[in-house]
Amino acid sequence: MRVLQLTGTRTFDVVLRDYAIGTDTYDVNLFNENTGATSVVSVTKTVAEIQTNLDQLQVTITSTFNEGDEYSFYITGNAETVVLHRNKLFFTDKVPQNYTVNE
Repeated sequence: MRVLQLTGTRTFDVVLRDYAIGTDTYDVNLFNENTGATSVVSVTKTVAEIQTNLDQLQVTITSTFNEGDEYSFYITGNAETVVLHRNKLFFTDKVPQNYTVNE
């Protein structure tokens, strides 16, 4: 699960199971667990750009969300059905902490 702030430009990286076939556009399909609403964020990255970012797709979200919104999301290639990544997002007005397990 990724914890993000409510407003502004937020980015997070995900590791894909595979690359999209025949496209450089990835669809991040968002499902609001609280309301049942769905939306799609499109991300355009080449395989070379993903590989340069330690094999991670960088997703940028600019929409405004409500405190406590919880989303599940999955990523596919544009107009494809194979799920390349699946995870959850939680939105809060608190400042998320960065930590590591081995400190």
